[in-house]
Amino acid sequence: MNQVKNSLIAGFCLSLAACSGPDIEAPQFALDQCYRLPLVDASTGKAVLGAEDLVWDQAHNRIFIAAYDRRATEKAAKKKTDDHPPSGGIYTITIDQLFEPVSDALKLTPLAFPHEFSGGLRPHGMTYDAANRELIFINRTYAKDGRKWRMTPKLQRLGANGEVFVGVASEAPCSANNVVAADGEIFTSFDHASCGWQGGIENLFNLASSGIAIGTEHVFKKARFANGIAVTDTGDVALAATREQALLLLSRTENGTIAEAGRIEVPGGPDNLTKASDGGIVAALHPNMFKLALNRKLGLGRAPSRIVKADPDTGNVAILFDDPDGSKYSAATVAISLPQGLVLGSVTDSGLLICREGA
Repeated sequence: MNQVKNSLIAGFCLSLAACSGPDIEAPQFALDQCYRLPLVDASTGKAVLGAEDLVWDQAHNRIFIAAYDRRATEKAAKKKTDDHPPSGGIYTITIDQLFEPVSDALKLTPLAFPHEFSGGLRPHGMTYDAANRELIFINRTYAKDGRKWRMTPKLQRLGANGEVFVGVASEAPCSANNVVAADGEIFTSFDHASCGWQGGIENLFNLASSGIAIGTEHVFKKARFANGIAVTDTGDVALAATREQALLLLSRTENGTIAEAGRIEVPGGPDNLTKASDGGIVAALHPNMFKLALNRKLGLGRAPSRIVKADPDTGNVAILFDDPDGSKYSAATVAISLPQGLVLGSVTDSGLLICREGA
């Protein structure tokens, strides 16, 4: 049984619990407070799809966007041709452009271009190192292996103004998912301890074998599908355990290891995490994993989107946004909470969703 089928089976089992979960409180932002902001790549003229990760550069009043069409890329990589799978891009947009758009579709110039990276440019998870003014991201590169295309994730850097750092790509875990920079260290989450058919076994039996790494060394390996990652105000690492519907709070122990110090249950499978200005952890949740799998893998239907903010100190969880059928915005994978409102990105939908405060 291949890994895709295993993922669908695991998603179906988890969706049973998601469908029967408790009712949630009214969200802070109603659907009619939100509008879609279409984005266009100025270099290609194509719509920006799959803006699955966002990073807030508070000092410069802007957001970085990591986007690529995962479904199209994976489909193309299965073909035994010499045509490279599609690439994506990294873009920057000001807060004013988000909340006071001057046109129906914003044209964004990429910070970098696919030909500047060996294996193309497909940013999967991203962090901003303000001290060095550089983006660090997981780049899903593809190279020909015989007649097949093989994906290899690499940690790569990009200057905040588009400076490409040549030759500094470093190894990442084979299932690297997201990344965060903190106190001079780079933490990378990995959603499977192994890849290939072994990763399928982890899916089938819902094993707690994923976690975070420093470099390629696994320093914590007790989560079920480790996903988004953020650093709290106290220096703990918040890790999204998607298949546990929880945020794990990880701390260093006296002997220097990393261990779970607490957890916050959330109403859905958490994906990417961002930190709000008040220290809260904003998590994009998937309330129905089966619908997500159908939408993400096969392009069938739409997937619900839910955004929450968790207080790492108290464990309280507030609902910021809820779209139960994904009709407004499907499969949201990230959100940033700003004084002006909420900004959402999605792994499969187009553009961004903007929810205006007080609208």
